[in-house]
Amino acid sequence: MAVSDDSLATFRPDVRRRWGEATAGLLCAVFLVIIVLEHLWAGGLALEFLVVVAVALALESLLVLVTIDRTSVSDTTTFTLATGVTIARAAAVAVLAGFVATRPPPGLLVWAPGALFAVAAALDAVDGAIARTTGTETDLGARLDVEVDAFVVFVGSIVAVTAGAAPIAFLAVGIARYLFAGSLWWRQRRGRDVFELQPSRFRRPLGALAMLAIWLAILPVPDQDVSRVVTTIVLVPFLVNFVRDWLFATGRG
Repeated sequence: MAVSDDSLATFRPDVRRRWGEATAGLLCAVFLVIIVLEHLWAGGLALEFLVVVAVALALESLLVLVTIDRTSVSDTTTFTLATGVTIARAAAVAVLAGFVATRPPPGLLVWAPGALFAVAAALDAVDGAIARTTGTETDLGARLDVEVDAFVVFVGSIVAVTAGAAPIAFLAVGIARYLFAGSLWWRQRRGRDVFELQPSRFRRPLGALAMLAIWLAILPVPDQDVSRVVTTIVLVPFLVNFVRDWLFATGRG
């Protein structure tokens, strides 16, 4: 998933510069968390853990590049403090991805996946608040926040399922946003109409409920049987709402 020099050459210099700054910040934040885990983890981190983290980092770096490029015409501002918080959220998710391949050892580190997810989810309220308070709201920050939100749910759902704390069907929660966006992109490519979604009082609460269910599932408590029931209950209305939005966006609603 690495971005080659030839591929980067197709992007404007300011896009490449801002992408490099964001990726450098992302790498530094992940490196710091890895150092802490390496110190606490008896025997050190497994190779498969580090490989999955590297894959997650590559995906996030690509998402950042695409997001910067898409907003480069309307938004040429430098990175703000709020965007830095969003990058920190992405770093927490990248490290969380490592637990897809390796379960944490007994003891304090058994809480690590839940703590990383909590940081990534809780800071969602912080970056927006900082942007509004400091008057530094940007198109890039808003879109990057949405992409990180989706990646938090994507990685969290995989960790929950691989830990046995959620049914395999719960993976649909993690990929729903990507299937939704991908299908609309394909419709536009084929020249078909795509309609803007109307405001909904259910969309944000259901998203928050999905994050809460994932967090409970990857915590060491409650037990897996309870977590599987909770995630199954959340799965149904979450997917129903996504299908409803898709039908409306494609003119079928």
